[in-house]
Amino acid sequence: MKHFVNFLLFLALFAGCHGEETSVLDSGAAYFPLQTGVYQVYTVHEVRYQDSAEPEVLNYELMTEVVDSFPSGDSHTFVLHRSRRFAEADPWEVLDTWSVRREGNKLVVSEGNVPIVKLLFPVRAGTQWNGNTYNSMGEDIFAYEDIGRRMEFNGMTFENTMTVEQEFNEDLIVHYDARKEVYAHGAGLVYKEVTQLNYCTEDHCLGQQEIENGTELKMEIREYGEY
Repeated sequence: MKHFVNFLLFLALFAGCHGEETSVLDSGAAYFPLQTGVYQVYTVHEVRYQDSAEPEVLNYELMTEVVDSFPSGDSHTFVLHRSRRFAEADPWEVLDTWSVRREGNKLVVSEGNVPIVKLLFPVRAGTQWNGNTYNSMGEDIFAYEDIGRRMEFNGMTFENTMTVEQEFNEDLIVHYDARKEVYAHGAGLVYKEVTQLNYCTEDHCLGQQEIENGTELKMEIREYGEY
């Protein structure tokens, strides 16, 4: 009887540990791998609109790489370098440094000095949150969509992706704002699309979608891994 009771205790302990591990794995953290040495390379198409000037069209490659980490409260902050090159033969030019950290169930990316809650754990369909929780830019509601969808970018197939709809404002009179990011399980960010346009609101051009300034950007994963 004693051995039988011990066996039952072992099963209960194993089940508890296994359940905890499953919970961690299912939380969605693998959609944003965080460890030193992880990198991604993207192809980027960007159009910048400026007042009274021709649009500036840029095509380049962008590399993000986790280069360091340090303790931060009960977790760690990871240092992310972003570099750019306009041709494969060119050397990488460092653009800036971002940081990534976990705040409880939130994954926070500081884009420069602006912290944005990119993901909320666990990843569940229909979950919404304020991406601007830790900055002063005003409420911006993000939401999960298409969890578990199979997608392809630059000839690479990802069996398990999910989309974060950051904004979809269809205002065609004053300001158009559409932003979304797609993450793949085990790979991180694989696609990003941003369109933010300010339209002319003078009497002669009101409602004609005449762009005064703004940005259009598309990023697609080209390569990823760990060095």
